[in-house]
This record gives sequence, structure tokens and C-alpha cells, in this order.
Amino acid sequence: MIHKTLLLLSIFTLLSCSKNIAIEKNKIKKPTPKVAEQHSYGGWYCPDNLRGFPAVDIKDWENVPVVNGRMATKEETQNGTSLIFVDKDKFPNAKPLDIKMPKLARFYNHSSRKDEIVIVIQALNISNDSIVGFRYLNGGNGSARLKEVTFLSDKEIKNTTASQFVTLNIPINATSNNIWKVLTKPEYLKDLRPIFDTQNSLKMNLNTSEKVNFKYSNAGAITKEFADDLFGNKYIQIDFEQGDYQYVEKFLVIEDSVTKQTTLQIVCGPYKDDFKFQKDILKKWSQKVKTVSEAIK
Repeated sequence: MIHKTLLLLSIFTLLSCSKNIAIEKNKIKKPTPKVAEQHSYGGWYCPDNLRGFPAVDIKDWENVPVVNGRMATKEETQNGTSLIFVDKDKFPNAKPLDIKMPKLARFYNHSSRKDEIVIVIQALNISNDSIVGFRYLNGGNGSARLKEVTFLSDKEIKNTTASQFVTLNIPINATSNNIWKVLTKPEYLKDLRPIFDTQNSLKMNLNTSEKVNFKYSNAGAITKEFADDLFGNKYIQIDFEQGDYQYVEKFLVIEDSVTKQTTLQIVCGPYKDDFKFQKDILKKWSQKVKTVSEAIK
């Protein structure tokens, strides 16, 4: 979704975002909740806003910045502290809800087709409509009506499995187009596969994304995947699910129009006991992407 200022209310984020990214593959058939009528205060789904709202390891969820007891300032909606800015001149009766944040909650994401855990960082009432703003554990942000989220109990929070995300930012002296080729074109798989499949044992046509030259063997089955231009940047998101385990891969390619240097941002996870091992693989894999991309003439 393009950054947009409504007549009476503004929502600010730090990167591009999408209301409903065009998802191209669905391998899991399962009932989905009815789509609730969207509120008129943004409804923003910004999974690519990794700079404004980076991934958060579950153990650190209580430490994310929030605003409590008052409405957020415009600056706070631009620095990753909050999400929704309300013009009090236009909405003089708007007020924060009596909810202390941050709070962990479940939210059914119709784009990823997963019931995801989110961190609610904002809750407010506008024209008798209760709205929450939240950040995804795997990075990015969204908003919904209060009734669309279910807050986790203390027991549920205590029983949440510890997990971590691998987050990398790789500067690459290559165009975004060349990096995109290395990430997505089948001819580059031979350069990258030995890093994550040392025994050449993975069946690449089984529950494997055709959108990116990377595979995590314990990811599960693909629920949704996207790989395309997204408001000026190139973006890949692959969502997986295996029982209660939900895994995601995000690859964001951002090219500086002035310096011509490009940054590859990666978020993958969450990982459990194999976090350090997978982080090492992704570091080696991303360095190979860098080397091959920079060698393209």
C-alpha cells in the first residue's frame, strides 16, 4: 500500500507496505475465518516494513517501545514507537483505550493464511470504533479492530516456545535487478544450493518455494508466497506452517538511487535449538549472493 494521508487521519510507517499483497501460491487448503469489514483508519498490512518494525524474538516482546495513556505524536508514528497518528482537530473525541501495552495477541492474517502472534503497541477509540496497531514478530506492522485480536493469557505467554529470528543486512555493490536474478533465477541455484544442502539431499520440488533459491528443510508446507516489485523495492515473502510451528522467509532488496548501492535485508525464522546453525548458513548464503551478484556484468 502506498503511503497515504486520509482526510482526517494519518498513518505513518517507515517503509513501503501493502494492504493486500498479491499472493500467488496456496498449497494448504483449510477453512479461513470470514474477512471482517475493514475499518476506515488504514487497515495497513506492511510485512516489508523491516526497518520501521524489525523482527522481535519472543523473549524480548515486552521491551518494544510503546506509548501508554495518551495518543501518539506524529514523531512517534515515524520512529517505530507507534503506528497511528490522529489529528485531534479533526477527531477531538479520539482517545487511547484503557489497555496497557505492549500486549501479545493472536490475529488471523488473511494474507499469510496463518493465525499469528502479534505485539499490540497501540489501542485507541476513534468515532466509537476501537482500533489496535500491532507489529509482527517476524517484522512489519498491521492494524485491525480490537475484536479481531485475542489477547494471550499469562499462562499462554508463559508456555510460548522460545524462538529467534535471523536478521541480516547485507550491502551489495550491484543493482537490485542483478541481485534479484541471483535470488530467483533457476540458473543460480547451483551456486547457492551447496550452502544450505551440503549433502544434496533435499527434494527441491516438494513443499519448496520456486520463488527464491533457498530452502530450510524444517520449514513445513507453504501457505502463501509472494515475489515481485513492491512499491519501489523488490520483495520476497514465503510463509510456511507445520502443525503449530510457523516459519517465514523475507528478502527485501533496497537500492539507493543516489549511491547505487543496494542492501539485501533478510529475516528468517523463528528458529529454536538450531538458531546458531541456521544463522551461520544464512550468513554464508547471503555472502554468496553478494559475491555472485557483484560478479554479474
